[in-house]
Amino acid sequence: MTLDKLPKNSTATITSLTHPDTALLSRIMALGIIPSEQIEVINVAPLGCPLQVKVGDTFVSVRKADAQFVEINTN
Repeated sequence: MTLDKLPKNSTATITSLTHPDTALLSRIMALGIIPSEQIEVINVAPLGCPLQVKVGDTFVSVRKADAQFVEINTN
């Protein structure tokens, strides 16, 4: 399953990141979105993009197009 399909107020564990743009992948990882971290979808914009997620104590907005490259495992 990927992050863009995780429902609002749900928690999952990040299993892998597979973005083809290595520069963007590095920026996503710098925000704390890394394998084995817990991630929660806090809010979704009215048109579905961006997603507001919580990783640790950090809130991050992620484009839906980028969220599809974050593989997760639901708890």
